[in-house]
Amino acid sequence: MAAPRNEPRHRVVVGSLAFTFLSFAIPVSMFGVIWPDVRERFGQSLGALGVVSLVYGLARMSTSGSGRAATTRFSIGACIVAALAGLVAVDLVVATSTTWPIFLVGVAGVGLVSGLLDSVGAGVLATIGEVGSAGLVHGAYGVGATLGPLVVVVIDDWRWSLAATAVVAIAAAAVAVAARHDWPPPPPAPSSRSTAPPRRATTISLLVFGLFVAVEVTMGQWLFTYLTDGRGVGDTIAAVGVAGFWGGTTVGRLLLANPVLSDGIDRIGLPACVAVAGALYVGVAFVPGWGIIVCSTSAGLLLSPLVPTLAARTARRVGTMHAQRVSGWQLLAANVGAISVPAGTGLLVDWVDPQVVVLVVGGCLAAGFPVLLAARHLPDLTAN
Repeated sequence: MAAPRNEPRHRVVVGSLAFTFLSFAIPVSMFGVIWPDVRERFGQSLGALGVVSLVYGLARMSTSGSGRAATTRFSIGACIVAALAGLVAVDLVVATSTTWPIFLVGVAGVGLVSGLLDSVGAGVLATIGEVGSAGLVHGAYGVGATLGPLVVVVIDDWRWSLAATAVVAIAAAAVAVAARHDWPPPPPAPSSRSTAPPRRATTISLLVFGLFVAVEVTMGQWLFTYLTDGRGVGDTIAAVGVAGFWGGTTVGRLLLANPVLSDGIDRIGLPACVAVAGALYVGVAFVPGWGIIVCSTSAGLLLSPLVPTLAARTARRVGTMHAQRVSGWQLLAANVGAISVPAGTGLLVDWVDPQVVVLVVGGCLAAGFPVLLAARHLPDLTAN
């Protein structure tokens, strides 16, 4: 879409945005892995991780629609640099918290700045309009989510692990400052007149985003607890299993920049990817030892194309004139799924036991499969 003369500027912008997404993915991916030490330090129950998920999710959702307003009043570069400075501060609040309420305040702060950065980033990607760029940025988020659990394993102290995330955010802010003259203007606001978006396509889009983001976040936050407390798996294998899930998701999204791969996924179909991922997820509940890592990594790889592909093709489902508005709704639906399902899982873990995590994620996959089939058969509203 972009003219050749803009490509170098876009590379700078996309590179900075990718680093930004990586920086705010790291702390949230740590929460599930550091939870045993955190809950012992603050005297919380096993299922109180759901409270952490709820606080983070509500805070993130509260700013997930603020990108357009913020970038209209200020510049995109200024919003990103300021939010990254805030991320440094709240990462340090979480790392140095001495009480449970202060810990939750820090978690909420991470959610607030993450929602703003996510929203601003969505506007930038919509302006650039390149599937490869979207894949790179979403993949960078996965890199951060993969690194988070591994940092905890290497540093082996939850406070210093979170302090390390502040260093990454500082580096991302420095890159954003260097790119401050290359950011594009924010996309124009959609018209409030004219017809409403197609109801069926919009409903399907929102359900798909809500369900499959819920799968990703619940797996990322609860897989470690399920494996260690539900299956009795060792901490190292469980942590690497979580990192493997995010790693598979990351590699798959980065590879979307290759048109041969993205065309191959189109031919195979996203429902087929989900079906095989579901079978691999069942394997996580039964295979021994290192086989868990193979299954979780492969499941992440197969689920990876869903969100970037569906986001990039929003205009096909709802039409070009409604794409901006529906993209915002999809981000909101994704946040609802990311909040409600992991938080509800925490309640179920306390009421039942950690084994219930398998049923929750499996239920979301089963519910999402027919919705994804319906999305595949929607007409292309951008076709002549």
